[in-house]
Order: sequence, then structure tokens, then C-alpha cells
Amino acid sequence: MSPEFESIIQYLNKKKPSRLLTQRIFKSTVNSTIALILCLNPNTLKVLGGEPAMLPLISVIIHPGRRFGTMIEAVFFCSTGLLLGNAYAIFSKFIAQKILGDLSILDDQEQLIQNYHNYKTALSFLVVMQIIMLFFHGWMRVITHKFFAIVFPLFLVVHFAFSDPIYIDAGTTFRNYTVPFFLGIAISIACNLLIFPEFGSSFLGKSITQSLNALHYTLDSTIQFFINPSGSSTDYLENSIPLSQLIKQKAEVRAKLNSTEAVLQECIYEISFSFLSPIQLKPIIQISKAQMNYINALINSSQLEFTILLKNENSKLLRQFLPRTEALVFKLHRTLSQSIYIIKLAISYSYDVKLSEVSKSKNLVNDDIDLDNIDFDQELVKLKQAVSKFDRAFKKEMSEITDSSEFKDYLSPNDEIFILSSFLMNLKQTSQLISQMMRQSQTIFEYRKSQEKHGILGQRLWFSILTSWGQLKDWFHSQDPLINSSNLNFIEQPSIQKRFKENEPLEDEVFKHLQRRQSLDPLFNSWLKFYNSHGDHFRFGFQITAGLTLATFPMFVPESRKWFVDIRGTWIGFVCILVLEPQLGGTFFVFFLRFVGVISGAAWGYLSYVSAINQTNPYLEVFVSVIGAIPGFYFFLGTPYVKAAIIMIISIYVVMLSAVIPSELGSSISENFGKRCLAMIYGGAVALLCQLIFFPMKARDALIAEVAFASNSIAKLTLLYATGLDGEKSLTMPEKRFQKFTELSELVKSSLSKAEVFRKEAKKEPRLKGSFKDITDAFKEIIFILHEIVDRLDNIIFLRKEYGSAIIEDFNEEVYPYRRQMSASMNNSLKVFQLALLTKDPLPQYLPSVRIAHQRLILKIKETVSERYKISSHNFDDFENSEDSDQEITLIFDGRKDSRVNALLKEKFLSWNATSSCVEEIIEYIEELLELGKILFGVNEFKYGFLSRPLYKDYVEKTQKKFNELLLADTTPSTNANLDDVLDEHNEDEGILSHYNPVGIFDDNEKDSQKSLDSHISQAFRKRVYSIGSWINSEDFKRMNSFGDQEFEEDEDIDLPLSLKRIVSKKVNQE
Repeated sequence: MSPEFESIIQYLNKKKPSRLLTQRIFKSTVNSTIALILCLNPNTLKVLGGEPAMLPLISVIIHPGRRFGTMIEAVFFCSTGLLLGNAYAIFSKFIAQKILGDLSILDDQEQLIQNYHNYKTALSFLVVMQIIMLFFHGWMRVITHKFFAIVFPLFLVVHFAFSDPIYIDAGTTFRNYTVPFFLGIAISIACNLLIFPEFGSSFLGKSITQSLNALHYTLDSTIQFFINPSGSSTDYLENSIPLSQLIKQKAEVRAKLNSTEAVLQECIYEISFSFLSPIQLKPIIQISKAQMNYINALINSSQLEFTILLKNENSKLLRQFLPRTEALVFKLHRTLSQSIYIIKLAISYSYDVKLSEVSKSKNLVNDDIDLDNIDFDQELVKLKQAVSKFDRAFKKEMSEITDSSEFKDYLSPNDEIFILSSFLMNLKQTSQLISQMMRQSQTIFEYRKSQEKHGILGQRLWFSILTSWGQLKDWFHSQDPLINSSNLNFIEQPSIQKRFKENEPLEDEVFKHLQRRQSLDPLFNSWLKFYNSHGDHFRFGFQITAGLTLATFPMFVPESRKWFVDIRGTWIGFVCILVLEPQLGGTFFVFFLRFVGVISGAAWGYLSYVSAINQTNPYLEVFVSVIGAIPGFYFFLGTPYVKAAIIMIISIYVVMLSAVIPSELGSSISENFGKRCLAMIYGGAVALLCQLIFFPMKARDALIAEVAFASNSIAKLTLLYATGLDGEKSLTMPEKRFQKFTELSELVKSSLSKAEVFRKEAKKEPRLKGSFKDITDAFKEIIFILHEIVDRLDNIIFLRKEYGSAIIEDFNEEVYPYRRQMSASMNNSLKVFQLALLTKDPLPQYLPSVRIAHQRLILKIKETVSERYKISSHNFDDFENSEDSDQEITLIFDGRKDSRVNALLKEKFLSWNATSSCVEEIIEYIEELLELGKILFGVNEFKYGFLSRPLYKDYVEKTQKKFNELLLADTTPSTNANLDDVLDEHNEDEGILSHYNPVGIFDDNEKDSQKSLDSHISQAFRKRVYSIGSWINSEDFKRMNSFGDQEFEEDEDIDLPLSLKRIVSKKVNQE
């Protein structure tokens, strides 16, 4: 078998639909085929009214290939739009008939001859009503994407009803646009319930199990990576994953948890009959999302550890400490892993998920659990004892390793103590949340067991629809279209200006001494406020109105109305509104997709009609249409090409039925094929023209706006967490301020997610200045940097709220000027970057250095600690059996005797160390952010401010070269060897790196030689890190049209981000 043929077979196997997708394709095909058969049957055709072709159309839009909850949601929205559309169309035509007067019973041709003036006035009124409807359509789509499911059926009814003769009475209009629609909806519901039924409440258990599996895997991999970076430990079953995959796990676990939360929102439409309510899982989901903050912090600690271990001369403490604590961490790690495994089993059993879906740890041995005899209280005690022992032993090792004069000043702020403190504090917080999760799973599991004792009587009906205002808000804003790009249409988002305006109270709190200048004209202020809040509503509403009016205006001109109807002009409006997207690039791309879909669908409809041999064999006609619909539904339900697939399926039925069903137009199949293609070309061209001329909205501009908003919000976050900048004695963060921080942090994350989608959309836009690739790559790095900064700010705020900050609270009177300088420098740097994004001006010549301000703060704290505190290490033997785990290492303040106060002080000291680790990384990322700003906008350098702008290509090449040189520094066979030769040799033989040091970082035989230990900084570690992006095959990126049911492919770069490589290289080389 040839390699080409094998590659084709592999590709086809990769694209083979899953069992679930096959079931959904089958359901949808059966549903649409039933609708088609009803249209072909003369007996049922009489009942369907004047628009029978709407029956297969609605069967595709409200398809049954989804879970019941989302099905009912779609039915609810569509029914609302249909009823509103019928009411609006009937009212408009009633007024138009009154305008016609006594001659309203005449048809359009007779009106043109006998009642021209009134006929023209009536059509003018109808076009005004259509303009109002179109503007409302665009306005509502901006508010939330969910409203598209309402306003699109509204448009269908009004648009097609206005093309009918004006004399048609209200009853006939209502029948024409309700019977086929609601019959199609009823058939879809029946197919959804009778053929392979799916329920969100049933899928919820599977979804939470998958999320917990991913969380379990990420936690296991992170702890193993941190404590055993060389991969030489025999305690673990497998080597940990590379750092690049570890970083990637952040987004994957977050996506799975968001998917599970969305499935929970689906359940509000369902009435479930089961032992447990879906809502009872909400605490588990919330705890899991909170836990991700600390797991992300552990991953961040691993990143910093990776950097420190590359500093041969500056990682002595860390390289001696890690082997001594590996056994301690392993014991706690195994207990945590076992606890999560028990939680997963309990949840899976309670929600009827197959226990085979629960994955055991890949790196550790999880003991088999007998759910009938499980003792949650005992497991909780084990977990608490394990955390307590780990806490005491970990600190004991920290004390003992500093007995040597070399590490005597270990309590002084430095990178290594920052890393260890961060790991300790975040691992303890993770353990606490696992304990909370276990208590919640115990409650759920015991309730399930108690209900099972009553047999089938233990099951009850659960109706969870909108039980609270908060749940209503969650449902209203769920399923962001920018994250779930498989929606029927791409919808505009609330304006950036509006979100800036909503967050002005945050600035008012931080800058109380600043007075805002007010305009002297109140009317102008009101208009400016309204424009900032609703500018995007007007813009997109105007685009929709202008485009559709331009495409369909002949329908409202008396002389051209008949001609427009004869050429199926309503198809033009239908195509135009589907092609018109909020962004320019999206409109071009969707035009291409729709064009392919319309041509292929119309061609297959033509083939289906011809196969019937002048309608003498309708059975063959249906069979041929089914063959065409199956691949259409595959692309519709199983690929990202939804926009092409849906119009392809609709075109098959519309083109065929337009020739089969008798009508006044009486077009042949070839004419209908041509008219469908004409509608696509004309309607699509009008949409493109409208997007180019009328307020064009570019994804590039939206990308810049989202990133600018995120940068500005992060600047606010840095001020919100920095309490006591004016020397106040009380530095406790108020709950109100903490809530504002949390809300703003979520806004930033949402904005960055949208920015990533806009970045990909920007690639599709035409650009006169040339390729946008380098700029989008730079923005990819910027988005990554901002994500990393927010993650660390979150960790700072949670640790500070939980433990406080002893250093800052005790020394604030001495150090607050230094803290204020650092916060101001950080805030100014982020603000400068934001303004450069918005104005495209070069960065200023001189910026206050955040790094220098932070170093001055650290030096001042060191000085103050040495003056006011006496550092002493107690003998741990005295505290081995102590219940208070925080007495081992204490900072003894002169005159202070209370050991409990000292213990609390120690926790606060470690908390400050952990947060300082985050601050250092934030500063490094801010510096890298400014470097990328120089590439995008330039910088006024030199004495007189000459403009300088580095090239992104040089930025990439230098970064890659320095990073590769760093990783291969100890692996090059000779000092004069060429780097490329080393890389080629490395790829041929993957064992070359381990040849020089097969043991790894820690070799017991060489402990007597510190120099030898320095020179052997883990070739195995280097091999595993260098494997990032070099030896790992890319995995398919999974995205779901209905939250976790389908697989889509996307090329994902699994290499480390360039900005992280650059930070690592700079940090190692500067030492």
C-alpha cells in the first residue's frame, strides 16, 4: 500500500463520525425527510397553506440533532419570533389595505393600473415598516446572540409576507406562516424524543466527570513536574508531561468547566425524573472553578522553577531542597489523588455515569474503592492529617536545610523562597478545596443512597427553570458566540465603551482625589453617554437596514414589484441577511461559505428533481435528496462549517420544491436553479458592499479594542489589590473591594477570550497594507501575557485575603512609599500600552522602571526585617506532635511572646513570599508586553526621541536562538559545534541528551562535589523541557457545538509561547 493511500485512509478514519454524531445525523435526516414527504403529498399539501416550503426550512433550523434542553430553548425562541412576526406582518398589511381603500381587493397588477397613487403609498408604508423591523433585528442581535433565534424567524415571516399580494386577508397570512412552521417544530420535537433521545440532565453527570478527570490529570501532572523535574523518580508510573502541555492544560480545564456549567444551564428547560436534581451539582462546579485558580498558581510555580533550575549558580537551595521533600510531597500527592478519585466515583454513581468513565491517575496508583462501604468522614480525616503532616515536615525541611552557613539568610526575600512559599501555600489551598468538594460529594452520594432505598418512589420530578434572578442572568449571558463559533450566525457583542463606562466606579474608588471635567452642555453629555452605550447597536442596525433595503427595494416599487417576485427576490433578502456579519472579514468568509453551500445544495436539488422523471417517481426523488442531506448534516453538526452546511441543506429542498409545488410563478427546475444562484451572488454582493461602505467594522479594530480594555482593566486590578498606599494602618481588603476585583477579573478573561477569536477573524480580512500575519502573531503573545498577568493577580488576591501579608501590614509605615512607587510604575506601564493601542502612537522615550521600583521595595523590606525581627529556628522535635502546624519556623518580634501570634505571622510571611513570586513574574510579563508594544507601534528612543521599531521576525529569531542555546548549553559535544548540527543529531537520536547525565538533576554519588552538581543540571530535565514543540505530535483541539459532543480540528501550537521563552532566557542570562 502506497504512503499516499495510507495517509488518505488515516485522514478518513480521523474524520469518521462518532456514534453520537451518527445518531444526530440520522435524527436530523429523518426529520427533514418527513417534512419533505409531507410537502410532496398532495393531501397534506392542501393543509400546509400558501408557503409549504417553509416546513423543510424550519425542520433544518430547529433540527433535533441536539439535547432536549437546547431543543426546547430553540423552540421557545423560534415560536416567539414567529408569533411576533405574524402579528407585525398582519398589522402592517392591515394598515396598507386601509390605505388602498375600497380597491384593496384588487391584485397587484390591477392596483398598478387602477389605484397607482394609493398603491404606491401602501408600498411606501410597508417599506417603512420593514426598515423598522430590520433595525430592530440588528439592534437585538447586538444585545445578545440568543436573540438571533427570535429575530431571524421574525424577519422570515415579515419579509415573505410583505412579498405576498396586499389583498390577502389576515387569516390567510396567519395560516400561511404558522401551520408549516409549527408543524415542523412539532415533528422536530417528536424526532428528538423518539429517536435516540438525549437529555442535558443525563449528560450533566458525564460532563462533570470529564471535567473532574481533566482537573485530576492537571493537578497530578503539575505536582509531579514541580517536585520531580528530572523525571528520575521511581514513585511515579510515568514521566510528567512537558511544560508546554502543562500550560495548555490551563485553558483546556477551564473550557471543560465552562462547558459543564453551560450544560447545567441547559437543564433549566428540562423536567427530569431522577433521584437527584441537576442543581445539586452547582457547588461542585463552583469549587472546581475556584480550585483552578490555585492549580494555575502551581503551574506558574513550575514555570518559575524551570527558570531557576536553569541558573546553575543560583539554584543551589532549590536543587538541594527538592530531593529532600520529594517523599513528603509524594505522600500528600497520593492522598490528594485518591481523594479526587473518590469524589469522581461518588459523583459518577450519583448521576448514573458509567464508572468506566472515571479515569484513575496515570502517574499514581489509585486504590480500588468499594462505594457500598466507603467512609467519607474517615477519608476526610486522612486528608486533613496528610496536609497537617506535610505542612509540618515541609517547614521542618526548610529550617534544617538552612542550618548551613550557605543558606543562613534563607528568610530574606529571594526567588527560591518565593517559589517554595508559593508552592506550599497554593498546595494547601488546593487541599482545602478538595476537602470541601469531598464534603459536597458526600452529601450528594448519601442523598442518592437514601433515595434508592425507596425504589422507584425515590425518584421525583425536578423542574429547575429560572429559580432565581442570578440563574436568569447566567442563562441570559451563557454560550458566548465568540467562544462557541458554531452558532447559526456571528453576533456582535456589547460595546467596549459600554464596559469601560460600567467600570468607572472602580476608578472613582481608587482615585477619589481626582475630579472629572464635565462638559458645560448637558444635552451633549446625555448624547455622548447614549452613544457610548449604544453605538454598536446603531451601527449594526444601520448596516442590516441599509443592506436589506438595498437588496429588496424593487419589491416596494410598484413598477418592479411583480418582476422582483417572479425572480424569487425574497431569496435575495434571505441570503443577504445570512451573509451580512458584524465584521468585514467575517462577511467575506461567510460569503464564500454560503456561496459554496448554495451552489452545491441547488445543484443537488436539481439532481433530485431530475431523478423523479417529471414527478413520476417521487420515491427516487426523496432517496436522492436523503443522500445529499446526510453529508450536509455531517458538516452542519460535526464541523465548523455550519454556515455553508445549513444553507446547502435548505437549498436542496427549496430549489426542488419550488419546481414541484404548483404556484403562480410556475418556474422550471433550471430556472429555479439559476434564480437561487442569482440570489446568492446578488444578495452576497450587496452584503459585502454594505459592509465595506457603511461603517465597516473590522476584526482588527475589535481586537485592539478588546486588548486595550483588558490592559486598562488589569491596570485597575493592580491598584485594587494594593491597599494602604497612603500609609494606612488597616490594610484588610474590604469585601466590596474584593468583589469588584473578582468581577473585573472575570471581565478581563472574557475580553481576552473574545480578543483571541477576533485575532483569528482578522486573518480573513483583506488588508491593503499587506499581510497581517506578523501582527496577529504578536497579538497572540500579548493575549498570552495578559492571561498570565491576570492569573497571578488572582492568586495574589486570594492568598492575601486568606492569609494576609505580615510584611506589608507590619512594615507599611516604612515601606508604603516604595509600594506606591512600584504600583504607580506598574499602572503607568499598562496605561501607556493601552494608549499606544488606541492611538497607535509610539511608546514614550522614558518609562518608570517597574523592576527597579520592586527591587527598591525588596531591599527596604530586607533592611527593615534585619532591624525589627530576630530570625530564629526552633527545634522541630519539640513540635513534632503539636496540633498547631505553624509553630515550627517563627519570626520572633522583640517583646512578643504569644506563640499563636507568631504562628499566624509565619503564615502571613509565607503568603507575602508567595505573592512576591507572582509580582516578580507580573513585572517580567509587563516588560515583555512593552517590548511587543515597541514592535507594533515603535518607540521614541535615543536622546532626541528618534522613532525606532524592531521587526517581529528579528524578535522571533533572537528568542528561538537564545532559548535553544540555553537548553543545549550542556549538551553540545564541543564548544565549536554548530547549533543546527546539534539539533539534527538530536532529532536522529533522542537519547543523546540523557547520555551525558542519565540520572537527572540529583545524583547521590556527586553530592560531595558542588561543582559537579552544578554542571549536571539535569540533562534529563533539559531533554523533557526541550521536547516542548519538538517531539510531541499535536492533538486535535476539541470544540463542541453543544458542549462536548463533537470534535473539531484546529492547528494548535504546542510550543512554549515566545514571550515565555524570552523571559526564561533573559532571567537566566541576567544572573
